[in-house]
Amino acid sequence: MNEIEENKKSRMYWLVYVSLILSAIMLLAHGLDVSAVARLSTRLGGTILFSAIFIIVGRDRPMAIAATALLWIAFLITVFN
Repeated sequence: MNEIEENKKSRMYWLVYVSLILSAIMLLAHGLDVSAVARLSTRLGGTILFSAIFIIVGRDRPMAIAATALLWIAFLITVFN
């Protein structure tokens, strides 16, 4: 296989896209005071769960780490807001 094709397969942009969607949902739900995410433990549990999934699926690739970082930034915004 060509080295460029291997490099394209190793990129996992979908992890970042899913992370952005989940972060947006978390921030919107917090802003609209949706009762399902009103508790800190619910947001923390969701953040830990999806972070674990991203790291396991991404196998410590930079995209997985970036996706996890985006999710944790959204969590911190909801905590300090």
